[in-house]
Amino acid sequence: MKSNTQLRQKSIKKVLNEIRIRGPLAKRELQEITGFSWGNISSITTELFNDNYITASGKIETYVGRRPEAFDINENDNLIIGIDFSTKGVLAVLCDLRGRVILKTEKLFVKREKAEAFDTLYASVDEILEGAQKRKILYIAIAMQGDVDSENGVSIKIRKIADWRNIPVCSILEEKYGIKSVMFHDPDCILHTEKYYGVLSDSTVSNALLLSITNHGIGIAALLSGKIYMGNGGKTCEIGNMVIPNSESNKSEFLQDMFTYDWINKHSGGAGASVVDISQKAREGSIGAVKTFELLGDALGVALNNASYLFNPQKIILFGSFCKHSDLFLEKTKSKLFELMGDDAPEVAISKFDDTAAAIGATLFAADLFVKEFEF
Repeated sequence: MKSNTQLRQKSIKKVLNEIRIRGPLAKRELQEITGFSWGNISSITTELFNDNYITASGKIETYVGRRPEAFDINENDNLIIGIDFSTKGVLAVLCDLRGRVILKTEKLFVKREKAEAFDTLYASVDEILEGAQKRKILYIAIAMQGDVDSENGVSIKIRKIADWRNIPVCSILEEKYGIKSVMFHDPDCILHTEKYYGVLSDSTVSNALLLSITNHGIGIAALLSGKIYMGNGGKTCEIGNMVIPNSESNKSEFLQDMFTYDWINKHSGGAGASVVDISQKAREGSIGAVKTFELLGDALGVALNNASYLFNPQKIILFGSFCKHSDLFLEKTKSKLFELMGDDAPEVAISKFDDTAAAIGATLFAADLFVKEFEF
């Protein structure tokens, strides 16, 4: 394929990308989408098929005449390893160019130390590579928690992992495995998954925010004019250190300190009870438990108000483990947001994705790079 002209290269990339994003697609559909001639579509799909980038996925039901054959991304070649690296541990997936998960493994940290973190990362990659059975791996794509320099593949800082400062993770992985590696901020990856397959996939929303809320941190990502905002040097926005007034104590606290199990336990009088138990008490009407989640909802509403005046989103998506308790704080969040913004308040929605969203989003980012940079 390397003998193709520059115009031909663009045409091939266009067809591959349409199949990747919208597939399975028949030749006639590709012709309508791209505006290319039938002969051009036929020759391009033949080239992509012969080089194992796409595969025939059966017939499309049309109810009229012969059913045309459809093309989809090949699930058995040109794969990407996605890594979600957080203070919790390492979740790794093997995906095709559409972000479909073929394999998954998750390994938790015990000590949260630098050496253990790398051992866990290597063990996760090794397990995925073994399962890949020598199929072609295009990238290792990392969704990284904390401060990230995406352009240089450096994890600048993760507060809860000892001695984790300015780690050139991508170059370390490339040297060890000989596979090109890229890194992105984990909330950006989750938002990218939402943009492809979630809340934003079939909408006209071009400006949105995503908040990832878990016990090990709060992250934010922004979609501006249809593109994910990467920030200067790949160092994206943060919201966890936003100072929020506590409506009960009249003191100010960091948002990320409030959305923790310890804070919930302390303010609810849980005496060591788990958040699951405290949330159940709230659903049963326990005053202390109900009040605690209302305080969280109020705080989140203030935070979303501040973020909304900066980014002016049409929609805000909440993601993460705390969302399983959203029935206890979401209405309070929405009412606070409306109190502060009125009719200008954006819609707030809960993500339906599980904990693989960040790793999948990283593979989708890598797939975007592959189509953009690769010469057929």
